[in-house]
Amino acid sequence: MQTIATHMRRHRPTLLAVAVCASIALAATVFSLYSVSLAPPGLKARTLEQAGASTRVLIDPVESAITSRHSVTTTFESLTKRASLLSQVMAGEPVREYIGRRAGLPAEDISATARITANVPSTLTEPDSEQRADAIHQSRKPYRLDIQPRPSVPVIDVYAQAPTPAEAERLADGAVAGLRDYIRAAASEQGTDPADETALHQLGPAKGAVINGGAKLVIGGLAFLLALVLAGGLWAGIKSARRGWLAADPAPPSTPDAAPASSGGGGIPRAPYGVVALSAAGGAVVRPGVTAWPAGSARLDQLRAAVSHAGDWPRTTRLLPWMIAAFMAMLWLVPFNQIALAASLPIDLKLDRLILPFIFVLWVLALAAGGPSAPRLRFTGVHAGLSIFAAVALISVVMDASYLNQILELDLAIKKLTLLFSYFWLFVMVASVVRYTEVKPFLVYSLVLAVICAVGTVVEYRFRYNIFYELSDTLLPGFFTVGQAESDGVDEIGRRLVRGPAELGLEAVAMFTMALPIALVGVMQSKVRLHQILYGLAACLLLAAAISTYRKSAFLGPISVGLTLAYFRRRELMKLAPLALVLLVVVHALSPGAIGSILFQLDANRLGVATVSDRASDYDAVRPDLWTHMAFGRGYGTYEHAAYRVLDSEILNRVLEVGILGLVAYMVMILSVVGVARGPIRSRDPVRSPVALVVASAAIGFLVLSTLFDVMSFPHVPYIFLYLAGLLAVVLRPPDGVR
Repeated sequence: MQTIATHMRRHRPTLLAVAVCASIALAATVFSLYSVSLAPPGLKARTLEQAGASTRVLIDPVESAITSRHSVTTTFESLTKRASLLSQVMAGEPVREYIGRRAGLPAEDISATARITANVPSTLTEPDSEQRADAIHQSRKPYRLDIQPRPSVPVIDVYAQAPTPAEAERLADGAVAGLRDYIRAAASEQGTDPADETALHQLGPAKGAVINGGAKLVIGGLAFLLALVLAGGLWAGIKSARRGWLAADPAPPSTPDAAPASSGGGGIPRAPYGVVALSAAGGAVVRPGVTAWPAGSARLDQLRAAVSHAGDWPRTTRLLPWMIAAFMAMLWLVPFNQIALAASLPIDLKLDRLILPFIFVLWVLALAAGGPSAPRLRFTGVHAGLSIFAAVALISVVMDASYLNQILELDLAIKKLTLLFSYFWLFVMVASVVRYTEVKPFLVYSLVLAVICAVGTVVEYRFRYNIFYELSDTLLPGFFTVGQAESDGVDEIGRRLVRGPAELGLEAVAMFTMALPIALVGVMQSKVRLHQILYGLAACLLLAAAISTYRKSAFLGPISVGLTLAYFRRRELMKLAPLALVLLVVVHALSPGAIGSILFQLDANRLGVATVSDRASDYDAVRPDLWTHMAFGRGYGTYEHAAYRVLDSEILNRVLEVGILGLVAYMVMILSVVGVARGPIRSRDPVRSPVALVVASAAIGFLVLSTLFDVMSFPHVPYIFLYLAGLLAVVLRPPDGVR
């Protein structure tokens, strides 16, 4: 008992801080679920649940086109077109007056939308700025109608949304009755013969139910999590600042052989920064300018014992590095985002979302177990940049949680947040598991995987056979479904669909762009001629694979990488001048015709094609969303392509989903990688500098491609980018001992 009491007294400030943070989080949860009034004091539960109801309407003349033997096909087809017209009429303001009277609801609180279900190009269904502004205004009303005519039969599906099931049922039934009243009133006003009226047959009464029963739990949980994170971060910042103030008068430095005071002479030694390996002669290999520990030193013996438990990857029995290596192999060689369990589940379980949790659980267990093989948590500038963007993304959803719940997009935001945090957890695991001396082997391994991927993509270009999709479909068990490769397909402007293991050709271009710096820096840094040739061949294959996708980004991405290398290594890059000619020859030989096709697309007379004009039209069309949610956006991951517009730019996505502040946070996330890499690059350290140069170049390529397509929507790209960022975090803060 005395030991417990002593332990409690020692950690009293920490326990008090935890209690305060939890209290703040609980208060935030209460405010998110209840309206608090001071006069008189009390709590009133917010209306968070939404109910839905649906019914169907058959459009038929008085002499039925279905039962009459005199009806013909053209009559049936005309009724289908009439159903589409009547759905637009039902959504109009005059009909809403009739609907409100029938449903017993205020007409001004009812919004109605009629969807276009005909087989027309998506660009014709995407709303412009005026339509989107009206849709935003209508979406805030408590009663909503979604009217969808069927494209092949004269039937209208009516979906109603209201705070309660009873109101939703009344609204759905009232929509049919209101449209019937409007048609009769219009016919009477125009003197139409009742025998010529269109008959509306409701196929059964509306059925309603609560459609977001877990809304309170989700909104309360988000508020609790956000408040806890912010309060905990504030406390950690204050504690760190206080520690810095107390350390203003530092203790005298200890000698290398002196034991740490806290360990009583028996702890594991803290090796000098320069120690990178143990020499065969028994001493420590250090960088120039750092005093080595001689063979026979007692502290060196302790150091040797600390690091001899397991070797470096790939010569190691540690499981976590192998798990990360296997996950990277999946990223480069498997179309995992097109592979899912063939089962009906509440969530869409892609292959990466099945594997990553197992790695995470193993990582948590290893962290809890401790010991020399445990993950080593480090905090760097890259961690700070990622944390800022993650916090802003979470804030954007919490601030608009009630609105997102009303328009039934809160679940979508939660799914996208979960995917975002899975990206970030890969970064955390890589940064904590990979050792300082393992970074170069992991980079070489990544380049080998990228080259294999490039070879497969070039094969797809030459022979119209996607080996990644075909092998996955053949080798995976039957309870997995694999998407179709469509190697013979073309896009809207006639370009071949070459994509490797990715979902789109643009995604494949981004993958090869981020791997290209590994090859180019390898050529610049290698002293052995054979290694230079191999790295140069790898660069040729990566460029050939990128260009074989027929995407203009295959030029812009690699060019941004080359310019970044030129900025940091102008003199060394001159050595690559002969490689440029070789690149052109080899790329043309591997992907004949692809370079000419891309150059043709870059012609000034070709820049008005759909892929460019659609992107330009987005700028005006998204103004209403931007002005409505300028600071934090409408909520991370909620600007769904199927419901709004297809935005071919991650920058536009970020502005709309997380606002101006979110866009700044996104830029900080990327530029923090470049910013923290500048120091190691300029130091020209033989271990840290090449890694920093590779990752900084990949980050600039990632940034440039973010302006050209929505990179975060295709998981291959953020996974690879954050994996490289994790390797950079390892070399930014090398461990005190040999790891």
